[in-house]
Amino acid sequence: MTALPRGHGPLLLAVEDEPRNAALLEAILGRAGYRLYVATGVEEARAFLAQETPAMVLLDRHLPDGDGLDLIPEIRGDDRLGDVPILLVSASVLPRDVQVAMDAGADGFLAKPVRVKPLVEEVRRLLDAGAVAPKLAD
Repeated sequence: MTALPRGHGPLLLAVEDEPRNAALLEAILGRAGYRLYVATGVEEARAFLAQETPAMVLLDRHLPDGDGLDLIPEIRGDDRLGDVPILLVSASVLPRDVQVAMDAGADGFLAKPVRVKPLVEEVRRLLDAGAVAPKLAD
């Protein structure tokens, strides 16, 4: 695993194998105040998630070492990661593809190519919706 991005904003994980798409996500989300770690496949994402708890996962579907959807039940089934919002970012945009992603447990869906405003708005919406109020000590 490479070093985590520096900065103070929320740490997001993007699972994206296309360098141009990854660079675009980094540029957009970096300007919006987020730190982004890019995993280029399912196995790299698993390694990252074994060590870190991101504020959100942005997940591509078609990866060189598997289907990004396979990560969703793993994330949802993990006590530490189960509430982390998952945004599927994919070129598979047929209604059936979107429904499969949502049924698998994704919290949102964005079509590629991503556009700046919808991406930032959806990330903010999901992070706000996923915010958990601090638990009070008994």
